[in-house]
Amino acid sequence: GTYRFITTELERGSSPRSPLLVRGQARTGCSVVRPRGSRQVVRGKEEKTMLVTITLLLLSLHSYAEASPVSYRFGGENRQALICRPEGKGPFPAVVYNHGRIVDMEGTAGASERGYDLDGICRALAKDGFLALAPIRDSGRGDIPGHREEVSQAVDYVKTLPDVNPSRVALMGFSRGGLLTLMVGVERRDLKALLILAPAPGRDRFAEAVLRVASLNSPVLLLVEAGDRSWILENFEMLERALRAHGKEVRAIRYDGGGGHRLFWDVGYYWKDVRSFLREHLGRAPLR
Repeated sequence: GTYRFITTELERGSSPRSPLLVRGQARTGCSVVRPRGSRQVVRGKEEKTMLVTITLLLLSLHSYAEASPVSYRFGGENRQALICRPEGKGPFPAVVYNHGRIVDMEGTAGASERGYDLDGICRALAKDGFLALAPIRDSGRGDIPGHREEVSQAVDYVKTLPDVNPSRVALMGFSRGGLLTLMVGVERRDLKALLILAPAPGRDRFAEAVLRVASLNSPVLLLVEAGDRSWILENFEMLERALRAHGKEVRAIRYDGGGGHRLFWDVGYYWKDVRSFLREHLGRAPLR
């Protein structure tokens, strides 16, 4: 059948003219809806109720990529995370995403209010076919060794999930999360890929981790935007040089499209490179 859009205004003071996709034929603006094969006519408030109901139904059909909080116990500790599952049954390749320090400082709600879209990044990974787990670190905002342990535990945890392929797990992180991705990546041998976005120095811990890249056995995607702070750009260059000197597989991209450090606060123009790299090294979700 064909699909057409209906626009409607729900109530005075609400968001005007929300688009709605329905099957059949319709006019716009809350007048008459005639589903194909039916002579029924619904008008006025009854039509508004019907449209709202259909809207909620359609939204629920696409909820598979929603970010859901999850609590788990690992290593004797209670942990919190966001999880986003792709559509289908799996087993899926998985990405453990490590957030920036802004979440350590402000919490998830405070970071969201400032524009850091952790939910959106989680959902984008799931939409692209990867089960995404974003651990919410709680070791204290300055406890980098504790943060590293939490990230490593999150990798161990995601590999136990029944809808995850434990042989296809990548680690991804931004800013403080990029530092932690490298710190954990040089210690583990079970990661299929590392994605490091605008890595922070972490009181020289980044430089210390760079000295250990000879032990890396995972390909690396390294991203930065040219307008970022000088020490972030220095970290990018330091890591790229070290990886190439040791003959490691690295794809390093310096964007000049604007955004600086905040480019990676949400899903932006860089995401096509994230998607391409993950699909290259993790593969795609199983066919439904």
